[in-house]
Amino acid sequence: MSNTPLDDDLHEAMSRFKAAAQAQPIELPKIEPPAKVLVAFDQSNQDDAVAVAAREVCTRFGATAVLALASPGLDIETRRKHLEAMQAKLAGVSCEISPPQDDEDPADRILDAQQAAGAKFLVLPAPYLENLDKLGRDSVGSTAERVLARATTPILFVREPREGMAGCFGKPLTKLHVRQPEAADALAVGFALCGTAAQFRVLFVVDAAAMTEAAALLGHEVDPAKLTDQALLDDAQAAAGSLVAAAQHWASDHKAALKVDFKIGSDPDVTAREANDGGHLLVLPCPADRNSSAYSRALTVLRLSSVPVLMV
Repeated sequence: MSNTPLDDDLHEAMSRFKAAAQAQPIELPKIEPPAKVLVAFDQSNQDDAVAVAAREVCTRFGATAVLALASPGLDIETRRKHLEAMQAKLAGVSCEISPPQDDEDPADRILDAQQAAGAKFLVLPAPYLENLDKLGRDSVGSTAERVLARATTPILFVREPREGMAGCFGKPLTKLHVRQPEAADALAVGFALCGTAAQFRVLFVVDAAAMTEAAALLGHEVDPAKLTDQALLDDAQAAAGSLVAAAQHWASDHKAALKVDFKIGSDPDVTAREANDGGHLLVLPCPADRNSSAYSRALTVLRLSSVPVLMV
């Protein structure tokens, strides 16, 4: 299987238009901007990048940043100085300092601070590069993973500390699966956060291996004739019609730029490569069922990504 987009742009556009025109309409949920955003620091080399991302999020939402330090075992003065230093990096943003939490587990500290503040959005680091040398390829850090497993609000994970972090918010890449219930929420949150001036891109990855695996788990056999590149693309475009239509309608109503791509390949690898190479803000639907294979794939994408990843 290839992992290249359709070569014929006209054919691609016509196929999407036909699918969208014939699809059952989907209403994107209305997103109320969060009044407060919980911003968690951990005294790592990513704290400055977390501050940049948090400033961007709070400025765009008009939200107050509630600053927390997840590291246990710190004295009050050390904690105060670090959070004040981080607050100075959020110039122009209304900030509050979260009261210290007593939990020994940093994930508990973050979630307790979020609940105490009533924050409806989270920004926190997920280890990258030298941190991953200690963790291995199969982890983004136990704290990040435990928070994600229990969270009920969108989380923006900051990965590689990089120049131009704010620029990622101007070119969000939303990766969708046609049959994922959280897809419409991911679209809506990405649109609400990034605004009409952004260059939006929606990516559908057609993963033949994942399709075959899912069918096998259900005790079904997949017809090999349905696994050709064109057959997979035709099926995906037809199934994605409602989501494509909803995205196109929003973009048209708000005069925003939107591009929709379908690609064939291994879902986590293709998604992460597209996001990393393009320097995007990656927006991912996060399945409610944390035991599902879809959740495992979303977590793998997070592990492979170097750009900021917004899990919805």
